[in-house]
Amino acid sequence: MLIVGLDPSKKEPLYEQIYTCIKEEIRTGALPFGSKLPSARRMAKHLDVSRNTVDLAYGQLVAEGYIESKPKRGFYVCQVEELAALNIPIKKEEEETEVKEEIIPFDFSPNGVDMTQFPYHIWRKILKEIMIDDNSELFQKGNYQGDLELRRAIMYYLRQSRGVHVNTNQIVLGAGMENLLFDLRQMLGNHQIVGIENPVYPNAYAILNELGFGIQPVSMDEDGLSVSELEKTCANLAYVTPAHQYPTGVVMPVGRRSQLIHWAKEKEERYIIEDDYDSEFRYHGKPIPALQGLDQSDKVIYMGTFSKAIAPAIRISYMVLPQKLVPVYKEKCSAFSCSVSRIDQRILTLFLSEGHFEKHLNRMRNIYKEKHDCLLKCMKEMPVDTKISGQGSGLHVIADFNISNDASFQQKLEAEGVKIYPLSKYYIQGKPEKEQYILGFTRMEKKDIIEGTRKMKEVLFQLN
Repeated sequence: MLIVGLDPSKKEPLYEQIYTCIKEEIRTGALPFGSKLPSARRMAKHLDVSRNTVDLAYGQLVAEGYIESKPKRGFYVCQVEELAALNIPIKKEEEETEVKEEIIPFDFSPNGVDMTQFPYHIWRKILKEIMIDDNSELFQKGNYQGDLELRRAIMYYLRQSRGVHVNTNQIVLGAGMENLLFDLRQMLGNHQIVGIENPVYPNAYAILNELGFGIQPVSMDEDGLSVSELEKTCANLAYVTPAHQYPTGVVMPVGRRSQLIHWAKEKEERYIIEDDYDSEFRYHGKPIPALQGLDQSDKVIYMGTFSKAIAPAIRISYMVLPQKLVPVYKEKCSAFSCSVSRIDQRILTLFLSEGHFEKHLNRMRNIYKEKHDCLLKCMKEMPVDTKISGQGSGLHVIADFNISNDASFQQKLEAEGVKIYPLSKYYIQGKPEKEQYILGFTRMEKKDIIEGTRKMKEVLFQLN
């Protein structure tokens, strides 16, 4: 009788112990090819376990090809002795260690959101409801543009809150901007030239560059991207963030928007890519309407995301195509599956349609406004003539500390555990005449904003 040692005290189920023992006997050659195993009934009696336990072990061994079942004859070992001969020692390679984010006591990063306010209980409740229903449809492939119910919910949201002219057939879902820009490249073809804001959102620049788009940096002025400079380039696409330019915070006025739309209308192949990344957060007055809502010529490709409003890990972004590009998208991109999990799509659909998103957004807008106002109040107490711009909306402001020794200023701040972000790092080409700094506030508690700015004040006293 085959010797199988069982240990009921182990967490491993008995059938797995039987399976593992027999598999190792076969792999080492102790059970050679053609050997007959005891019947399941006999093995169960010998080990004093249920017949079902042995059946499970034998079934797994059959499925993996270690043994085979011959009708009316029993179970026999398959031809696998070569596994024993190939006893090659496996070199244990050094495991990759997770790179942990550096902990900075007073980090005025413009990235990230306040995750202490994430509605975990609602998200968990919706997920539980979805899984209880045993909805097998969610595990099917789904529509390549994204589920219709979610696109419909996004359509209503964009119409009401952003003034976007949109129907469900224009909306394409993707797991982040990179997927949507990939779709655009497939639709419009290679050798596309993009006029891009300078300074710019670094991720957008990196993705466009990696996807093979030609990059034409276009300078900014007090009204946003300079259309007169854009006209001097060979760009046929313009990438802009008109509601709250990243990183300067400039809001593009309606006059400049009209000029940009006119530029796009001049040639058939020209389009504007409007990245509306954080328009939900405006603290004074009404939200700025989307550029797409002003466009009557079907020239704006509108992009948005839920990463800023909900959480960075909610990798659901969306693109609203001009109607004339919808057939092109279907022709050239329908072979690609939607990159967003259908379970995540269903959660977000219910989160939107049941009113949870609006409540969460209102709560976050109030929280961020308090932090925004706290930061502005603290900045007024600086010992030098500090100018603030880009305030009133978004998730960061720009500070001009009016100092000459920027390198020493940053070094002394870092020594105090304070990190701020030079605007010059966001330029693709050239540098600003005078260094300014990005100050984010979303991930910080108010007490840390107060303490961090107090340390700034001390350093400025030392330098003056």
